[in-house]
Amino acid sequence: MDNLPETDNIIPPEPKKKSHRTSVWWPLILILVGVILLVQNLHIANFTFQWWALFIFIPVFASLNSAWKSLQNTGRFNATVRSNLGSAILVGAAAVILMFGMDWSKVWPVMVIAGSLSMFLSGLSSLDPNENRRVTVWMGLAAWIGLGGMLLGVGFLGQYLPIPAIQTWLAAYPKWWAVPIIVAGAGILLNAVVLIGRNNWRMNWETWSILLIAVFTIAVGVMAFFALNWNLLFPVVLIVCGVMIMAGILRKRS
Repeated sequence: MDNLPETDNIIPPEPKKKSHRTSVWWPLILILVGVILLVQNLHIANFTFQWWALFIFIPVFASLNSAWKSLQNTGRFNATVRSNLGSAILVGAAAVILMFGMDWSKVWPVMVIAGSLSMFLSGLSSLDPNENRRVTVWMGLAAWIGLGGMLLGVGFLGQYLPIPAIQTWLAAYPKWWAVPIIVAGAGILLNAVVLIGRNNWRMNWETWSILLIAVFTIAVGVMAFFALNWNLLFPVVLIVCGVMIMAGILRKRS
C-alpha cells in the first residue's frame, strides 16, 4: 500500500474560463451614426447624409474585426490581416463617398488610392519570410504597382483640391502622371534584381518575365514624360530584351 500514489494532495486543474470578447466595432458604428446625425441636425456643416449607405459598413467592420482577431491570434501582420484590411479600405472608401453623396467626377481618385493601397498591402507578403517564395515574387510586383497607383491617385486628387500651390505645380508639369509609372517600373526592376540575387544570379522564366515587365513599364513612363514617339516603344523593348538575353548567354559561356 505504501507504493500507491498520493492523490489527496493533487489539485485538479481549474477549468478554462471562456473569454467573451465583445466586439468594439458595433458601438463605434452607433457613435459614428450619432455624431453624423448630431452634426447634421445642428447645421454645423452642410452635407447630405445617405443613411442607407451605412449598411455597406457592415462588411467593412466585419473585415476589420477579422483582421484584428488574426493579428491578436498570430501576432503577425500576415496575409490574412493584410487582405481583410485592404478589403475594408476599398469598400469603406466607396461607402463614405456614397454616404455623403460626394461627386464621383471629383472624388474618383480616392477610389484609385484605396484600390492601390489595398494592392500595396497585399504585395507586402514579399517581406514575410513565412510566405511562399514563388508567390512573394509576384506579390512584390503588386506592391510597387500599388505604390505607383497611390501616387497617381494623389496627383489626380490634387487637381480637384482648392490648394493653389499644388495646382500650380501640376500645371507646370503636365506629364507628371508619368512619374508614378516610372516609380512602379523602377520598383519592379529592383524586385527582379533581388530575385536574381536569391537565385545565385541565375536567370529563369520568372526573372525574365519580371525584367520584361519592368523594362516595358519604365519605357512607357519615360516616353510619356518626354513626349517621345510611341512608335519607338516596341523597338526599344526589343533591343533591351536582346541585350539581357545576350548577357545571359555570355554569362553561361564564361
